[in-house]
Amino acid sequence: MLVLITVVTVLLGLYAINWSLLTILSIKGRGKTPPTPRLDDLPEVTIHIPLFNERLVAARLIQSCLKMDYPAEKLKVIVVDDSTDGTTEVVEPFAREFPQNVKIIHRMDRVGFKAGALKTALENTDSEFVMIFDADYVPPPDLLKRLVPYMYVSADVAFVQTRSTYLNANQSWITKALSLAIDGYGIIDQRARYTANLLAHFSGTGGLFRRSAIQSVGGWSSDTLTEDLDLSIRLQLEGWKYIYLPELTVPGEIPPSLELLRRQQHRWARGFAQCIRKHYRSVIGSRSLSFFQKFEALMLLATYFVCPISIVSLALLIPYFYVFPLSFFFNEYWQTTLGPLASAISASIYISPLLLYGATVSELSEEKRLACLRLTNIVGIALLGMGTLITNSKATFKGLLGGSSAFERTTKYGAVDI
Repeated sequence: MLVLITVVTVLLGLYAINWSLLTILSIKGRGKTPPTPRLDDLPEVTIHIPLFNERLVAARLIQSCLKMDYPAEKLKVIVVDDSTDGTTEVVEPFAREFPQNVKIIHRMDRVGFKAGALKTALENTDSEFVMIFDADYVPPPDLLKRLVPYMYVSADVAFVQTRSTYLNANQSWITKALSLAIDGYGIIDQRARYTANLLAHFSGTGGLFRRSAIQSVGGWSSDTLTEDLDLSIRLQLEGWKYIYLPELTVPGEIPPSLELLRRQQHRWARGFAQCIRKHYRSVIGSRSLSFFQKFEALMLLATYFVCPISIVSLALLIPYFYVFPLSFFFNEYWQTTLGPLASAISASIYISPLLLYGATVSELSEEKRLACLRLTNIVGIALLGMGTLITNSKATFKGLLGGSSAFERTTKYGAVDI
């Protein structure tokens, strides 16, 4: 029993120590944004918007795209609409009012889900640069003008990623907790991976791509539920680079309920497991990646493995404390080889979230008092993590076993903080 609980603790500790390592790498990588060349002539950009039953948010996104501070003759919008709820009636007027800029493509079969929609959009695009947005996001007017120059830093830049933020952080305790988790991911994980030259995850939205780069690796693939992660890995394994810009943000909607969060996390957990099943051999066998890069790539792909490991850990606690009396932990426990090791690693498990989110809020909050108040949302993150453990664990095993799976959308309501 002591060996079992120590093994599980070590596995969880591996994730915790890695989060602390990424925190350190992120802090070291502050301000490492490459200089951009000055452009005398802006290129044509096509925005791709995949839609499925997004009646409440579709118009807001298209309007935001058309209001961008970019030459109208060089800005195109392709909407691939698979909807059955009246979204079509919402988006059609834009194609009639702006026929030179907006093209609506209707699909009746929804083959490939989001990846299939993006593939269709790419097939109907002539622009070298394509921008991708999920339906609930609202890009700022100057976004393209600020993003496009970074594509000219180098010919091997496949995409430029913005940082996702939120429109409805104050809607509930759930959205407050998730807003902190989103900031932690953007400030720590994404920045650390970029500045340390590690394989990273295109977030699925808010990214500007080089069309030829996507085509060079076979285009969008629908054989996983995380088509964004899958494309990211394929691009980077083929030598393409990316740029991450945490100072450029695009807000979107946070799932306001536990049920919606479970649905979203279930899709991501299954997709991540599908991706590690698909790519682990290529990552391990890559001659262009160092040992550390391979390790971090596998840690990224195995993100959701922490859920079944946590369930095993919780399941062991009851027999663990039944086998060993309380007096054991004050005396004989410290005389074993495993006791001090498990205790040290346990400490890292509790400390690493404080380091990660402490560094996040201290960077984003101007006042220390507000930073401390926001840090209390760690409790909410822990509760949400517990609430999604079982569904995420099931999804992880389903992804590892393979087989087809449906893409369940996360319902959007158009919620915005007042």
